Amino acid sequence: MNISLKYKVAFSLISGLSFAILNSITNYFFLDKDFNWGIFGFNLLFFGFLFGFGFLFLMKKSTQKLMKKIQIELVKDETIKHEGPANLLRGIEGVGGKLLLTNKRLIFKSHKMNIQSGETQLLLEDIKEAIPKKATKLFQNGIRIFNNAGEHFDFVVYERDNWITKIIDPQHMP
Repeated sequence: MNISLKYKVAFSLISGLSFAILNSITNYFFLDKDFNWGIFGFNLLFFGFLFGFGFLFLMKKSTQKLMKKIQIELVKDETIKHEGPANLLRGIEGVGGKLLLTNKRLIFKSHKMNIQSGETQLLLEDIKEAIPKKATKLFQNGIRIFNNAGEHFDFVVYERDNWITKIIDPQHMP
């Protein structure tokens, strides 16, 4: 999972600006200090860079460790076509784990750091539709999958259009 520079910069600016504003408000009301553009600029740049690049780097490393620990058993003649970290929305919890697309199934298995856990499997022949869904108002990284029974499953993934293409049209997969 590679995070683009555009995403890192956007995350840095949002994080840095949020921290700088909150810090300025805290200083003004609780420490009776006047607004200082120098401190605001320092907070924006330093903490923006720290959160935007440092935090994302640490999250990438910890996600890689979690993903390696998740083992999914395949059935006979089943091969992995695509995999990556994902969240499966179950009620109000975004259950973190690994999403695996094989030549036969779409499998989600949670990691151990969730309240809800387990494995969800959908046979490819039972998938009726996979459509884009907004997971949040800022990031368009959600997928809603409908099965033939009328149920839907909401996932949050990285590169959702790639996932949708591979789920809907397995012939595009290598």
